[in-house]
Amino acid sequence: MNCKSFVRHHCLLFLALITLFNFGCKEEDYASKLGTSAKASFKVSKVAGKQNTYLLESTSQGAYRYQWDFGLNEGLKSGGSSIEAYFITKGTYNVKLYAHGEGGYDIATQPVIVEQDDFTPTLNDATYKLLTAHTWKLDAASAAPIIVGTENNPGEYYGGGALVNCQVDDDYTFTFTNNAFKLTYRANGQTLHGGNCGSDRSYESAFTFSKTVEGAGIATITIPGNAPDRFIGITDPSSNNYRIISITASEMVLRSGKVGAVVHQMRFVKK
Repeated sequence: MNCKSFVRHHCLLFLALITLFNFGCKEEDYASKLGTSAKASFKVSKVAGKQNTYLLESTSQGAYRYQWDFGLNEGLKSGGSSIEAYFITKGTYNVKLYAHGEGGYDIATQPVIVEQDDFTPTLNDATYKLLTAHTWKLDAASAAPIIVGTENNPGEYYGGGALVNCQVDDDYTFTFTNNAFKLTYRANGQTLHGGNCGSDRSYESAFTFSKTVEGAGIATITIPGNAPDRFIGITDPSSNNYRIISITASEMVLRSGKVGAVVHQMRFVKK
């Protein structure tokens, strides 16, 4: 190989290596491939003729999916670009909109000021009346008073079994007292926690009752705080969000946990 061909050969090889290196190290513009992130915003207006009811309307840019948080400790609610929110009690609620775009999501927050209470619809509701008619206890006569699973198969992980002795005398009472909703839990000695009968975890707590339900059920009960300080039925629910699946004058089925989380389904009877 003469000198000229040697130089030409190695120059071409060098150029090829530079081209390959540049191609391999080229930065990918993933953001442009995903699209533009949403810019969340919404407006609030009172609904004429409906007490304590507000229309929330998204004014977001670049959004295709919406989730709403009414500030009621009930978590996110899937919905369209507009949704009605109802508030039983007066107060200031920090309402949030999660607007999802192709390139990501954004959150907008606005305070909604409710100036007066509106208990009448709840107090007159047929399901609420059944809930508060008497005290409830877990159904010790049932072969499966508590099952554990998923939303589509509530008994998938645990199909049920007999109650432990310290569970049998636990009771729960829902009342409306002194212009407030109150839940009273009485352990009557011991509370089952971590698989063992332990200290008495009796409590009194506020609760909210709503006919808005995500997933199966006819009404939602929400209690503030976290287990094991606050709970219904079992001390390890995935959340303190409970759905009334069914209720009669003598029986009630509650399901703890939201759609997508582990659920505990519990059978209660009139005490």
